[in-house]
Amino acid sequence: MSASFTSYTPADDSLSGFANAITGAGPFTMTTKNSGDSLSHLASIQSAANLAAITFTLTGTDPDGNAQTEAIVGPNIATVYGLKYWKTLNTVSVSSTLGANTANIGWKDDCVGATFPLDWRQDSFAVSLGIDVSGTINYTIEHTFRRMSDGFPSTFLWLPHSSLVTKTVDSDGNYAFPVTATRLHVNSLTAGATIGFHVVQAR
Repeated sequence: MSASFTSYTPADDSLSGFANAITGAGPFTMTTKNSGDSLSHLASIQSAANLAAITFTLTGTDPDGNAQTEAIVGPNIATVYGLKYWKTLNTVSVSSTLGANTANIGWKDDCVGATFPLDWRQDSFAVSLGIDVSGTINYTIEHTFRRMSDGFPSTFLWLPHSSLVTKTVDSDGNYAFPVTATRLHVNSLTAGATIGFHVVQAR
């Protein structure tokens, strides 16, 4: 039998969690490289100026610690969000100087845990899932069918569990048919909420 339990206190939205008021030509080293909760968050870029003609290129690591980059078009007196989840964000470069304008680099409370691989070769595949929450939090359990040897799991298609979707309370479920990996996805939360993710696979 294989069992895992991980508990998190996910970080709430922070518009300047990685860096506050970057300005000039860069590249910029992030003041804080991670959210401190062991989860991987969508990145945000916020500015009171029109920076829509500038592309921000982010460099760091994905939920499983693999190197990744992402290009995000700058905001226009607003906040924009990327599509990749960041375990660490190390540097941000820009396609042209910000001049005297400033931008904040932060994270969204939308976040995922690391990939939990499963032994899909078992003749009798059976995986139990349990989620223990405290406070206000919305979560989904996800899975993939791709083999871990196919590449970085963060690039795979992740699908929601049939019953553990946008849940807000303690729940349990299972996988009765083979999947290759599972992970926790926190959709939103109120600061101070906690969540525990249990995975048990029989052998």
